[in-house]
Amino acid sequence: MNKKKIIGISALSLLSVAVLAACGDKKEEAQKNIVFSIPTDVATLDSTVVTDQYSYDVIGNVEEGATRVDKNGDASLALAKSIDVSSDGLTYTITLKPDLKWSNGDKITANDFAYAWKRAVDPETGSEYAYLMGAIKNANEISSGKANKDTLAVKVDGEDKLTVTLAEPVPYFKFLLSEPVYYPLNEKVVEKYGKEYGTTSEKMVYSGPYMFKSSNGWSGTNKEFSVYANPTYWDKDKVKSKQVDFKVISNANTGAQLYKQNKLDFALLSTTDLITANKGDGGFTVFKQARTDYMEYNQSGKGATSTDAQKALANKKIRQALNLATNRKAIVDNALPYSTAATSFTPAGMSKTASGKDFAQYAKQDYKYDETEAKKLWAEGLKEVGLTKLTLSLEAAADLAPAKATASYLQTSYQQILPGLTIDLKLVPFQQRLQDQRNTTFDLILGGWGGDYAEPSTFLQLFVTGQSYNDGKFSSSAYDAAYKAASTAPDVLDQTKTDEHYKEAEAALYEGSYINPIDFQASPALVNPDLKGLQFHSTGLTYDLKEAYIK
Repeated sequence: MNKKKIIGISALSLLSVAVLAACGDKKEEAQKNIVFSIPTDVATLDSTVVTDQYSYDVIGNVEEGATRVDKNGDASLALAKSIDVSSDGLTYTITLKPDLKWSNGDKITANDFAYAWKRAVDPETGSEYAYLMGAIKNANEISSGKANKDTLAVKVDGEDKLTVTLAEPVPYFKFLLSEPVYYPLNEKVVEKYGKEYGTTSEKMVYSGPYMFKSSNGWSGTNKEFSVYANPTYWDKDKVKSKQVDFKVISNANTGAQLYKQNKLDFALLSTTDLITANKGDGGFTVFKQARTDYMEYNQSGKGATSTDAQKALANKKIRQALNLATNRKAIVDNALPYSTAATSFTPAGMSKTASGKDFAQYAKQDYKYDETEAKKLWAEGLKEVGLTKLTLSLEAAADLAPAKATASYLQTSYQQILPGLTIDLKLVPFQQRLQDQRNTTFDLILGGWGGDYAEPSTFLQLFVTGQSYNDGKFSSSAYDAAYKAASTAPDVLDQTKTDEHYKEAEAALYEGSYINPIDFQASPALVNPDLKGLQFHSTGLTYDLKEAYIK
């Protein structure tokens, strides 16, 4: 890929970053610990298998890759001293900084990267994020069990250098290097703990700005834990806080109360009542994320609650009816203040086209609310599958207030609009919802996707046939063809053409009613005005605490 396009994507990512207060060059000592809340339990500390945002919020602050997205939105050098790219965009030579150390004192080497990447693509590991490794030559063949993991095109040259060969030019590869699945792993430690690696903070070592200690660590289930400035971190002089305390607070009312009692420095506001009550507070902040909340339909032919549900959801008209019966604006107004109704799967504000237009606006589809057409298609669909009534289960995370409110609204509106439909609401813990989604054991399920980097493929690669995050298990030849054209030579080298193909993929999603985009998410929160240097990224690591401190 030519350098102009790489620079364009880097500049574009400026749209995806906010820094809470200017940090300046002068180092200020933290006067107190940062107390930071997340709404759900941490699932794992294993960077290879992590899938959820809230675990990533922790992992991304205790681990690091070859690059790290900085306050300007660029994929800046982190563990890497330099990254050289061949003229054809296929070969990346990564030279590590000298004398890098793990938190236990071991040297971080090029082999730690190669080992981690081969572990990620190994089917036995079961990494759902292995698809991001698909940029590397032979990765997809290994993940599908067609090749040995040692054929991954990564060559180690001494302790500090590795050469990576890509399958196709990937203009955003430096951003991929900042993702958890690309983080290095200490082979000795991983092999020591085996399947227990990452299940507690003691069964880990750390490469990032913070680290866990034996005291007040993460046990795998506890709701409060702390991380501490890592003395072996290469950039330790930029880490301004000695300690960050995390609290898992699923009740947003509790979080707001603790914030007002000066016991929290960051608290998400996830209900309309809380947002209304606190929007005048000096710490009220709205984080615009590159995230889409959406509903998936189980089209796999199995895993649904009944045979009626299975055959109904395989019917295009029934899916169309459900999409048309979705009043997105009303959902946003009632349950998701500051979010916006979705008009595509790729969210607004994340990336621009070659002509400078917001991609979501360029690729906008006709996701509208139309009761009359919904009723018509519903009746036709039921007739085609030989049913007069239908019961469907709608699953959502009980410990995420916006998801719970959205599901409740949809249950009521669907039953009012679509004759003969009964919606059984299934509210489960967030981690169980993730598991059910992965296993395709649902009828309808509310999920969300946040971008890993500021380019449409971070969303649109999800629904390629056979992709691990295509939880509804649908297959669209039109979609597959559009995505392939966008991501392979020669058109991958021409952004105007990739924009066109990505738009075709969005159109295929819409025409098939394969998914139901609900909203482009915003996250209102209360943030201590004295919390400085917190970097918010709308893609990738959402909350970067590396340079954060309490003034």
